[in-house]
Amino acid sequence: MNGAVMTEPLTGAFHIWATYALVVMAVVGFSSDRLKIEVTSLLLLTAMLLLFELIPVVGSEEGNPLNTARLLAGFANPALIAVLALLVVGNGLWRSGALDWALGLFLDRVGSRRRLAIGICFATVFLASPFVNNTPVVVIFIPIMETIARRFSVGPSRVMMPLSFIAILAGMTTLIGSSTNLLVSGALSELGEEPLGFFDFIVPGLALASVGILYVIFVMPHLLPRRHSPVERYMTGKNRRFIAQLTVGRESKLVGETARFNILGIRGSRLILVQRGEHAYIPPFEHLKIDDNDILVFMATNEALAEAQTKFSRLMFSVSGEQDLPADEEERKKWLSRGQMIAEVMIAPGSNIAGLSLEEVGFRARYDCLVLGIERQSRLTQRHLTGALLQEGDVLVVQGDREALDRMRKHRSVVMLDGTTQQLPATRNAKMAGAIFAAVIFLASTGILPIAAAAVGGVALMLITGVLTLNQATAALDRQIFLMVGASLALGAAMLETGAASYLAGGVIGLAGPAGKAAVLSVLFLLVALLTNVLSNNAAAILFTPIALGLANGLDTDPMPFALAVMFGASCSFATPVGYQTNLLVMGPGYYRFKDFMRAGAPLVVLLWIAFSLFMPWRYGLLD
Repeated sequence: MNGAVMTEPLTGAFHIWATYALVVMAVVGFSSDRLKIEVTSLLLLTAMLLLFELIPVVGSEEGNPLNTARLLAGFANPALIAVLALLVVGNGLWRSGALDWALGLFLDRVGSRRRLAIGICFATVFLASPFVNNTPVVVIFIPIMETIARRFSVGPSRVMMPLSFIAILAGMTTLIGSSTNLLVSGALSELGEEPLGFFDFIVPGLALASVGILYVIFVMPHLLPRRHSPVERYMTGKNRRFIAQLTVGRESKLVGETARFNILGIRGSRLILVQRGEHAYIPPFEHLKIDDNDILVFMATNEALAEAQTKFSRLMFSVSGEQDLPADEEERKKWLSRGQMIAEVMIAPGSNIAGLSLEEVGFRARYDCLVLGIERQSRLTQRHLTGALLQEGDVLVVQGDREALDRMRKHRSVVMLDGTTQQLPATRNAKMAGAIFAAVIFLASTGILPIAAAAVGGVALMLITGVLTLNQATAALDRQIFLMVGASLALGAAMLETGAASYLAGGVIGLAGPAGKAAVLSVLFLLVALLTNVLSNNAAAILFTPIALGLANGLDTDPMPFALAVMFGASCSFATPVGYQTNLLVMGPGYYRFKDFMRAGAPLVVLLWIAFSLFMPWRYGLLD
């Protein structure tokens, strides 16, 4: 008897602390750059499977409550299926060009009214994000905002971060506005609670979103940097520089010469890259000899380029753009003998070239454009161009003729950032995609079908009607979300079944409980909001949902406000670019640095925490 009495508490304590160790492992792994999220998720899942199968949790009449079937059940969670399916539906809406025709019409109507153009765009994002997962909404509007910024000479850094923040805030208002909302609802269902309804939290969501929007409109503009594109900086100002491409060809003066910065011997010119086939060589060139098939990329002034034309007459010559060229037609033809232009393109989410190097992509053969540099986290680099693996959100500085760039616009694996003012007709696929999307929203919002069923049906219709190919649909699926959410749901189940969640909740109640339920709720929101900026919104939501339920049970109160504290707190991913995918997407086009998010986003997190702490206890009757 005594042995049995001693064994059970020891086993329970072991599982609690082992689960805490797994939580620490998840936090460190998900926030580290050394391990991919997929690897961390698989390691976490493997550790749980081994732990709870070899040392099972005792005391349940139904056997091991954390057996393999229970730990893997999260991968079939309807909320996870809904998130993945909605990503595919949103990708189909974007790929089909369903909104392109509206963009052209919109730009024609706003004319020169800058504030009106930006205001309408932000309002559209706010109205669309509650009904479309906010990631594809941001993808659609990045080139639109880029176009507006260029048309009205506004730095992209002034509009890109607000675009992401508005989409996140609007996503707080409905169940499908953010993957965070769906995952919290799914976690509640897994833990035996009622899942959230489509509009169950629209009132508190609108209250917080309204506070956030006021901050974005009136305060945030004073905190954002005034930063322009690196290419634009090269091409503007009194001593503007052009990035020019020169093909050596039969220019005997250069063939056999050692590559060096001042190889042309012309003041104001600098060799920054030698492209040989798909291989790029950057300074220091280490005794590299120029070959007749090499392509030389220079940064040079107008005067230096003009002198190069005369001094090296056999070079096949081009410059970066036409807006700064001489007005004389003959001079223009001389400067643009091959009609080359510079443009910026972003690697789109779900792109089939993400994860590949330029050499593997065969960029020049596929797009007939030369990559001059890769902008990653707002830094322009020419280093290791062909060997660098492309990532979603990377911005490529490319050079090609107008026809090649126009063809590139049609490839949905990249997003052209210079926009277009040409009105495009609504194609059959665009109309079909819009109709399917509207049907999914109608069925889900009215409750005729569960969200997962409506979204999966929408994916099937997009495949059947040809809006998406099977390869495009599978490319839109995010394996990081799939593995991370599945592993995190298993960890949430472990926290619930081992008692780790209730034990931690008891500690929080012991510290904050004397101050009342409202104080506990406020502390929970703050903890989640801080962690979501280190991890990700999805991981924070799933890890804290069982803790929230433990707090509600310990305080003998309605679990709804505590679930909403997790959901809203997990959406407060404003202080870092890593907490939310839309922040990462705008980081390149907006030319932001990490500290820019801290400066503009951290005050918003604090403001929303204060607003939540004042509004939620009043709404749910938690004021003691």
